[in-house]
Amino acid sequence: MRNLIDWDLLAEMSATPGFDQAEMWDAFARRYEGYGRLQSEATRLHVHALGLRTDDSLLDVGAGAGRLSLAAARHVKRVTALDVSGEMLAALRRNAEAAGIGNVHPLHLSWRDAHVGDNLPVHDVVVAARSPATFDLRKLDAAARRAVYIMLFAGPSLKEFHDALIAGIESPPPAARARLQPSGHVLIFNRLAAMGIEASVNYVPDGFSQWYPDQASAIADFEWLEIPAAQRDRFRSNLLQFLAPERGGLRLRLASRSVMLWWTKAAPSGQPPLPPRWQA
Repeated sequence: MRNLIDWDLLAEMSATPGFDQAEMWDAFARRYEGYGRLQSEATRLHVHALGLRTDDSLLDVGAGAGRLSLAAARHVKRVTALDVSGEMLAALRRNAEAAGIGNVHPLHLSWRDAHVGDNLPVHDVVVAARSPATFDLRKLDAAARRAVYIMLFAGPSLKEFHDALIAGIESPPPAARARLQPSGHVLIFNRLAAMGIEASVNYVPDGFSQWYPDQASAIADFEWLEIPAAQRDRFRSNLLQFLAPERGGLRLRLASRSVMLWWTKAAPSGQPPLPPRWQA
């Protein structure tokens, strides 16, 4: 039966211009890396949800500074961290070296220029977390041997957290005034259905969290935002809304969640593959 709605066209019409351009991500790389460090709790849950195996190869599309790639590397044989931003991958390399991780291989490549079987080999598992790569779902599917996972914020996002912290200090750049989010998960679900893919949908905890001994330590931990001296009082006020007393210090917390769309490829035995593991 012919689809009454062209879901791919709808996704193209609703896409944020420039969301997959290197210049935007290069400029935001240091800050993106900083926010990633505040997500260690959520990242552990995300990696666990992927159901990875020790002999797996993992392709992280839109890997950024390595939030997922580096955490997943300890659970698989090899990770390919693909990103359009050279600055993001430079941060990933530094973080991998600092952590003593040697099985993550950065790949500086635009998803538009990636060709499965040519400059991009097939991997056991493909993950695209908050990634512009969702504009080409067919390529994500083709790049996976066993499973594909797509993750999007379904609650307060990194952008919303960032905007709250710099409110009254900076104006959002022109490219960021639109909602910087790949096509929503309902649209992605329908696009996959039109491709004949029956995706599963789950929600996983997400957010930003860190404990500090005092307010000064919390403020100092955000030095990567490069807040001008004249604006530090305003930044302190913005940050305080996310701090609460805990264990004699302060806990920064912004609770959120992500939606995960995932599907598995046909099992060789003809039996349906097992679903991914979930944190109890």
